[in-house]
Amino acid sequence: MEEAMARLEELIATARRAEEAVAEWSARRFTGRADEGRIEATTDALGVLLDLRIHPLSRARLDARRLADEITAAIVRAERAAEAARDELMPDR
Repeated sequence: MEEAMARLEELIATARRAEEAVAEWSARRFTGRADEGRIEATTDALGVLLDLRIHPLSRARLDARRLADEITAAIVRAERAAEAARDELMPDR
């Protein structure tokens, strides 16, 4: 019975650690940059866009299509950073 209780306590402790790790990961913000760092996208852990900053120089020198491509690149980089962090947290996924 003592061995079973010890196993149960270890399982509970492991579950708490996992829950804390997930909570920490989900609260993180992830940033991706493009156009030499002049475009910066920030997402949450799920990849939801939270902030987008575009330097005036990027707006001035890039045409609309290239600006859209660079914005998309920054967002994708932020999303990939979030995915990489999730994969670190849950490698067996």
